[in-house]
Amino acid sequence: MRTITFDIEKANAVEHAVCEVFDCRVSEIVSLKDTLVKKVVVFILLEYCGYDKRVSGYYYQMSYLYVPTVVAEMEYLIRTVPAFETKIKNVYEKILDC
Repeated sequence: MRTITFDIEKANAVEHAVCEVFDCRVSEIVSLKDTLVKKVVVFILLEYCGYDKRVSGYYYQMSYLYVPTVVAEMEYLIRTVPAFETKIKNVYEKILDC
């Protein structure tokens, strides 16, 4: 069995990049409510940084069963909303060191 760790420094870098691009506060990301920016952070950590869905879901107070739904929702928004895709790309450019 493989040990899965959560790198808080990388997660904080992603959170701050999302806050800059989406013009929000970190409190919106770490709150209990499932906000769009929280879903964006989870999506980026899973898709671009290779994090595990269980660990990411636990850290951001989401069920690991809901995390694939979040990923599908973000992929749908990227395909349908052009401005959203550019925002995701801007966040990714800010965190290239993941």
